[in-house]
Amino acid sequence: MLKKSILSLLIFAFSGNQAIASTLLQGYVYVNKPVANASVIIRDVNNKTLTTTTDERGFYQQDISQLSAPLVLFSDNNLLHRGGQKGICAGNCITSLVNVLQKNKVNTANINPFTDYFVSEIANQMSLIGPEQLIEKGIFSTIDDDILARARRKLYIRFDHALQQVGITDQLFDPVSGNDPKITRLFDLIIFNRGYDSTSGQVGATVLLDMRFKPISDQSIFDYGLVVKQKNENINAQRRIFILSDSTASYYDAKVYPRMGWGQVFDRFIDKSANIVVINGAQSGRSSRSFYDEGWFDLMAPLMQKGDYMIIAFGHNDEKCDSSNTKRGQADVSHLCTYPNDANNHKQFPIDNENMSFQTSLERYINFAKQKQMTPILMTPVTRFRDANNKIAFQNQSIDPVSHTHYTSNKLGFAYWGDYSQTIKYTAKVHQIALIDLESLSIEFANQHKNDWQSYWLVVDPNDAKFPYYKTQSSGVIDHPDTTHFQEKGALAIAKIIANAINHDFTLKKGIVIDQSQINQ
Repeated sequence: MLKKSILSLLIFAFSGNQAIASTLLQGYVYVNKPVANASVIIRDVNNKTLTTTTDERGFYQQDISQLSAPLVLFSDNNLLHRGGQKGICAGNCITSLVNVLQKNKVNTANINPFTDYFVSEIANQMSLIGPEQLIEKGIFSTIDDDILARARRKLYIRFDHALQQVGITDQLFDPVSGNDPKITRLFDLIIFNRGYDSTSGQVGATVLLDMRFKPISDQSIFDYGLVVKQKNENINAQRRIFILSDSTASYYDAKVYPRMGWGQVFDRFIDKSANIVVINGAQSGRSSRSFYDEGWFDLMAPLMQKGDYMIIAFGHNDEKCDSSNTKRGQADVSHLCTYPNDANNHKQFPIDNENMSFQTSLERYINFAKQKQMTPILMTPVTRFRDANNKIAFQNQSIDPVSHTHYTSNKLGFAYWGDYSQTIKYTAKVHQIALIDLESLSIEFANQHKNDWQSYWLVVDPNDAKFPYYKTQSSGVIDHPDTTHFQEKGALAIAKIIANAINHDFTLKKGIVIDQSQINQ
């Protein structure tokens, strides 16, 4: 159902053919549900701006006779629950775009996750980080047809199948101008957020995920039937296991295979007869603080119920507190960094920001879990394949083993320093909650595999025809091993270690039923 006519590649629409005295713009703001009483800001090519508000149905209408296309539209009523961001929308905009207006007629411009994704793709082709940077910059001329066509094609590659599944077969259907109410059946099942640009610290591109927090992509298109099933399973499961973590656990797209996170495969170790659902919300590049501030936890929280389990596994990115790093130090400290406790287990943080304490940051999740009558599980971060000198272990005839590296030292650029794994252990002790010392367990595993570690961590032969993605990569290849992340075999090994640790904890194994046959393999 890819759109082939030029008209279908332009974002314009009108309701009826009868001319009216004014040029009107109207539409619906919808994110999982109609967004009532939301501000809608409309900005034209000359930077003129009008603001209106949606009604209880999420509907708005505005006379735009004095505006000239193209128009950018955005609603900024904290729709993404993000905090600590800068800019016009502070990370909370949802956007749309009108390239051509029908003068003296009614034009339609909806604002929803599909329109936001479309604007994000346009921004990408304009070498911008995401849709909010496009809003900041503005649009000063009609957008080229080829840019619109490529952005529209990306949208339909990912969602054309789902559109047909809900009965939208209109060859000219456009989420900006379309009025088919069946489209909301898709929006109700899409998890919507923004990415993060690690170099600048700015809000990034649009991210759309299914009901298990798996990113929707060209290789993983949106399947309406599957996601309906996911939603029902999420609701009706005996219990749910939520994974809050970083890139060591997150999902990866098929194009970067064999790279995988342990959370991506953890459900393989759960007994299928136990009616337990694993919801892996781990996000690459996030710390315990940014995972919360960027709204990822707020997206998971509505799915959580009494009796569920919450695995809290941060540390890798919390350690990024070196303000002297010229490339991204300031962004890291502003958005990712949390400080570990000192040697006496006292919290450390700037006087005006206790959320930069690693312990305090972890306690936000622990307190929520306890209030919800869930079981929180703290986990020390998985090891890197590095020795005590932070060099790749067992290389160049070295006999130095993989060692504890999750700590920072008193050196230039660090306001505070200390041991992240120790802070996690102390926090678990103070709150009397379950602890899995994954760092120690994975160090033991790593040192048992000093001769074949490259088949577990991400070390791919760039000339292997099975993995074309790595032909052009500068990391995760034989000459430049990635000692933090895993390929499938390593992800499975770490997931198995965690499952086995649960199976040896009398309290945890009563609720999390592990498939012993998978452990024994």
